Amino acid sequence: MTIGILHPGNMGAALGSAVAEGVVWASEGRSAATRSRAEGADFEDVWTVVELSRRSDVIISVCPPGAAVDIARTIVATSFSGIYVDANAVSPATSIGVASMFKRFVDGGRGRPQGVALRRGDG
Repeated sequence: MTIGILHPGNMGAALGSAVAEGVVWASEGRSAATRSRAEGADFEDVWTVVELSRRSDVIISVCPPGAAVDIARTIVATSFSGIYVDANAVSPATSIGVASMFKRFVDGGRGRPQGVALRRGDG
């Protein structure tokens, strides 16, 4: 199973490091500090979000709350068909909105009660 991490900041790098192997990330447009964390965690750089989406069975989004919806939309645009885990500190309403974009969704929100656990589509 391949896990895609968006993006390996402090939280994302720690989360991805808990996975024994098979973690990918997309370096395109990311900072030197992010690159350093990802390299230190032995994540495989697949360069683009499109390639990350193509190769991942599960994508975990760990980003600033204000970026969560835009990142989800970016992943939707790649036709990702795996499980999308929103591990962002967003409101329940935002989480429900993001969930509506995906056939398979896990609300892994931090700092609040869980709003949506898992949704499966017909496909």
